[in-house]
Amino acid sequence: MSRNSARPVKKPISVANIPEKQAATALDHLERGRFRDAMESYKSLIKIEPRPEWLAGLASAYAGRAQVLADKGMRREAIELWRNRAEICHTALWEGPYADWLVAEGSMSEVLGYLSKRRAAASAAPDGKADDGLAALEAQLAPGLLSVDDATLKQLPAESLLLQHRPLALAALAAYARQDVAALEEALAGISFRSPYRDLRSLLKAMVLWETDRDAARGAIDRVPRNSPFESLAAPLRSVVASGSERLRRWASLNSSQQLIALDLLGCPRTWAPLLQALAGASTDLAPATLFDLMQRNARVLPEALATRVWQWLAPWALRRGCASPLIFGKPSKADQECATALAVEIKGEWGHAEEHWLDAVDMLASSNDTDDRQRAAMVLRHMAALKVHLSREGILDKVGAGYLTRSLEFDASDCDVHVRLVTSWRRHGDLKKAREGLEAGLRLFPDSAAMLSEAVETALAGGAFKKAATTARRLLELDPLNRKVRTLLGNAHLSHAGKHIAAGKRESAKKEIEEARSWLGAAAAEQARLQLLQAWTEPEGSPERLRLAQLAVTPWGGGLAAGWRLLREAQGIFVRVDLTSANRLLGEAGIDSAKALAPADILGLVQVMEQELLITRKGADPLVPWRKALAALAPTPLFDAETTVRICEAWSGHKEHDLLEKFATAARKRWPDWPIFVYHAVAARFGKNGCIKADRDFADLERAEELAQKNKDFKLNSRIEALFEADDPDPDFDDLHQKDGVPLQALQAFRGVLEQSIMLDGGKAFLKKARDNFGDALIRQLEKECDGDKKAFFRRLIDLTIAELAGPFGQPFQPAVVINKKPPVKPIKIVKPIAPAQGQGGLFNE
Repeated sequence: MSRNSARPVKKPISVANIPEKQAATALDHLERGRFRDAMESYKSLIKIEPRPEWLAGLASAYAGRAQVLADKGMRREAIELWRNRAEICHTALWEGPYADWLVAEGSMSEVLGYLSKRRAAASAAPDGKADDGLAALEAQLAPGLLSVDDATLKQLPAESLLLQHRPLALAALAAYARQDVAALEEALAGISFRSPYRDLRSLLKAMVLWETDRDAARGAIDRVPRNSPFESLAAPLRSVVASGSERLRRWASLNSSQQLIALDLLGCPRTWAPLLQALAGASTDLAPATLFDLMQRNARVLPEALATRVWQWLAPWALRRGCASPLIFGKPSKADQECATALAVEIKGEWGHAEEHWLDAVDMLASSNDTDDRQRAAMVLRHMAALKVHLSREGILDKVGAGYLTRSLEFDASDCDVHVRLVTSWRRHGDLKKAREGLEAGLRLFPDSAAMLSEAVETALAGGAFKKAATTARRLLELDPLNRKVRTLLGNAHLSHAGKHIAAGKRESAKKEIEEARSWLGAAAAEQARLQLLQAWTEPEGSPERLRLAQLAVTPWGGGLAAGWRLLREAQGIFVRVDLTSANRLLGEAGIDSAKALAPADILGLVQVMEQELLITRKGADPLVPWRKALAALAPTPLFDAETTVRICEAWSGHKEHDLLEKFATAARKRWPDWPIFVYHAVAARFGKNGCIKADRDFADLERAEELAQKNKDFKLNSRIEALFEADDPDPDFDDLHQKDGVPLQALQAFRGVLEQSIMLDGGKAFLKKARDNFGDALIRQLEKECDGDKKAFFRRLIDLTIAELAGPFGQPFQPAVVINKKPPVKPIKIVKPIAPAQGQGGLFNE
């Protein structure tokens, strides 16, 4: 037997199926752009049978391959392929880009010879039928004819529009080059709509418009056809009129000559071409640090000012090397470098470190005499105020943020929104004096600002000046009659005035104010609820009308705990002496059962209402008095998750419900010991009740909570803890000074508590008498003037002076405040003598 195994016998292939498979393969090559393979496949098919569809496919393959060669600059090869295409596929030679390639290769004479023959043939036609393709061919030759010599032009007959309008086209180009608009218009006026140069006329008009009216230029260039013979000149302008990233993409698709034309149209140096090419080749989602590296390699081609601006934009994002190499990008100033460093640190999330750099930048910019630098200082301060660490959940500035905005007005007071934000912040924090001062300054600059006048109405309402609020609201409505918010404010102003009349027993006057308010308030149930409640209180107690109106008023409030809180809150300024019995009576009139057991939904409803309402200093009635014990009993129960409990604590804190806040926060600390927010709220609640942080354990817990907040990058909480420490010790330098010299700080704090207790017993009379003996009347009067009637602030400063004088022997000698133009001068202050104890406090002072 043979060693070779038998070979498998191939099945015969049907001869009829071969052309169809080859045709499918050829079509696939053609569709995929593999023109050389498509040409070979179709040539094989044509040898079998010259089908029309195969000839058309071969013609398409020839055309595609020729265009690829022409795009590579191999126009001679493309022309030869085109001629082979016409011979083999029986297609027209003078179609498509053939004439353009000849002109580009300098064969204009050949093209004009063909044009002359074709014109002569059209003239000799017996039927006189016009050659439709002749005009298109002339238009196709128009761009190339502008640069040929006179000998070539002699091939054209005298009646040819190519020859007649050529001088006008050349004159228009020359006028555009020397920017002679009048000569350009005169030359373009002679080019008719049927002229082969008509697209050049539209293109030159679009280029002129680009320098004066860019929107009109976009419309003009869109009217130039995409297949125009002058598209090579129109393409640069098309790329320039595009916007955003589309402009750069179109620019990158141009050839080198067109790219330079586009740069000239943009007014950019031609040396920018490599930089723009690199940007066009980069990804659209390029990381800022990578973009910084790309720009760094090409930064030297940029003008100094622009290079500096680019560095300012990108350096903060290149964390490792951006801010360390400023001189590669122009010459950024020290202030620019400080701003970039500040932004880089802010991007990393180090808010405290960033603020230090921002403030250094502000000092540098503010020291300049340049108006732009001072305005930049104002913008930096406003950026700092907008950081989330200085904004509450409702978007209200804290005191530090308000301080930044206030300082920004020293450099630039032209931003009305800053004035409004400051006034809003002071009003929401209860500092109506500062709010009024800010309003006065803002209204001097912006007397007709709707936002400023609206804030004036709010401030007047907060201060109880209801007539002033109504007057201001009417003035605002004259400027903005459709302002729904102002109409509501005006209606509420009349309602608040009605509340004053009810409190004074003037029920008829209250009814008039309520009717006036009705004309301004809308029909919404929420707006009518307060009106109906006040209207109920103008009726006799126990009357059916009073009960009907009270129950109608609380219906939109949902009833229950939230509605009762709103009702008793409204009663604060009207029924000053409301005890538990009176509160239950008012609630009973409205159909609210305060004895009903509270559910979690009741507390959440109350929290939602408290988040929407502003803090009102309690004037008498306790709006939670019927439910306080029940709410306190719910604090340790596991009804809510951690996030909901935080929300509840924030609501108690916002309305200074320190007792409830302490109970809920303390219980939450036990359940979630890793949440520092509950430590803060528990200590802040005790601080709100005592005016200071008394327990050493609270100090330690708060410090640990601050460390945990920093670890978690909870910068908002960290800022609140710092503010609490600062509020407890308003003069940190005092503690640092005396701790250094060995002063027992706990003893000084205990002595402060003793002084505060003595002031509470007799209103501070004994303490003030002793202070006058030690400090003199002049200094006391000066302190009273500076505190502007604020007794708490006055006694707090007086205690600080007393403790500072007592600590004098341990640290530096105490220096009293200097009183200017006061006679006789203040004598040197002696060491304070022990304060005589008030009656019943002898043992307390012995400690």
